[in-house]
Amino acid sequence: MQRKMIVALITFLVTVFGTVSNALVFIAARRMNSMNSSFGIITKNQAICNFLMSLIFLVYIFPLQISATNLLVYYSHFIGMFAMTVYEISNLSHFLIAVNRFCAVFLPYYYEKLFTVFSTKILRNVIWVASAIWCMVLYELVGCKFSYDVASWSLAFLATDMCTQLTWYSDFTFNTSFVVLTLITNLLTAFKAGRNSRILMNAAGIKMSKRQKQRELNFVKQSFLQGLSVFSGQVTYYLIAPLLSNPVLIFIIGSLWAFMHSIEGGIILASNQEMRSVFMPRKALNSTTVFISSVSLG
Repeated sequence: MQRKMIVALITFLVTVFGTVSNALVFIAARRMNSMNSSFGIITKNQAICNFLMSLIFLVYIFPLQISATNLLVYYSHFIGMFAMTVYEISNLSHFLIAVNRFCAVFLPYYYEKLFTVFSTKILRNVIWVASAIWCMVLYELVGCKFSYDVASWSLAFLATDMCTQLTWYSDFTFNTSFVVLTLITNLLTAFKAGRNSRILMNAAGIKMSKRQKQRELNFVKQSFLQGLSVFSGQVTYYLIAPLLSNPVLIFIIGSLWAFMHSIEGGIILASNQEMRSVFMPRKALNSTTVFISSVSLG
């Protein structure tokens, strides 16, 4: 009983934080003029994914942890499929944000043609439809259901040899590859954008300010932390959780794949002063900022 309440309390605190923080990120992005763009569309889409994942655990998983109603447990595989769909959309959105930044820095003359508002909305919709079909086929039609497991107080795949092998490739290998590729792309973009900025400022005879250096550092930190959070969620679920024996630790480690969505909202708000300034007008930054400041929102 005590362990169950600890698990429920952790879920409640993390998901409430995630619901609020990601809602704030979305509201801030909606209010910022710079977010009425291709990059803004993807950023808001990412915030919606994080918000939905936090909400799933808050309104469905948390009540089951308090009292596992048979009817809710029985139909939880639909919630599991929806959670995995949101998870896939989130990972693909991360990658799309990274590609968007990469093209803006490395292919500036083609960026406006590649990432128009219309084409970005099409890409966003394709990601939603493709992820929904992918998860419906794998976790419903094939039968590897992702449903609430009373013993572990969280969502888990059906424990069969076929499902174990399938999800190793369809989930772990697939998503981990995208996470690593996204992280590498973001770091290359950060390096190139910082280098371009320094070249321009040196050519103009202007010394880089502490604020500019801090923006570049914030972008690198945010990219690394976001990539690390997604990567750790994958690794802990498949490689670390099965080695543990303490039920509470198994829950915490095995649920990081979902909790990282909640944490991401806090990472974005903490590392981006311009987004925070939406809610603190007196501390708003000057509107003349360089690209590295705007890309740090993703």
